[in-house]
Amino acid sequence: MVELYYEQANVFSGIVGIFGVRALDAFSPYKRHKHSDVAQQRFPDLSLGGRLNPPPELALESKGSTCPWAVQSHYDHPDWYIIWRYLVDATRKIKSGKAVVVWRVDVVFVDKPDWNYEGSTAGTQGGGRTHTFGLRLPAQKLRDAAAYQLPNVKLQGGRPVLVE
Repeated sequence: MVELYYEQANVFSGIVGIFGVRALDAFSPYKRHKHSDVAQQRFPDLSLGGRLNPPPELALESKGSTCPWAVQSHYDHPDWYIIWRYLVDATRKIKSGKAVVVWRVDVVFVDKPDWNYEGSTAGTQGGGRTHTFGLRLPAQKLRDAAAYQLPNVKLQGGRPVLVE
């Protein structure tokens, strides 16, 4: 599957987020939406007990990211976010034999004012990206949000690196 990362990294981040949804659906009280068309295209990814149209406090979005702080979304809804921070390790040294390593997992409630609209270059002439929202002050918002941190990985120069 690592070949997918080298083919199109943003798609791979989506796959990491999907694996997060599958894991949470299988092993936590958070469940995917019961209707597959909604689960694939709408908000949120999961809800406590599988509730339909949950309030923000019971909703959970799953995101995969190689960025240590940034969070982007196509929605600006208030909601809980779980962000699977991963890296691709061609040397397979960070975690013996593993090419993909989740080095940090952040869990944070993001409210509507925490989002910054980043616009879109898509228009009537065609081309461009769909609109996105970026997390305002992400380092500050995520500073104490780590639910998991791989002990031998630290940030240096804005990138996760193995520390011996």
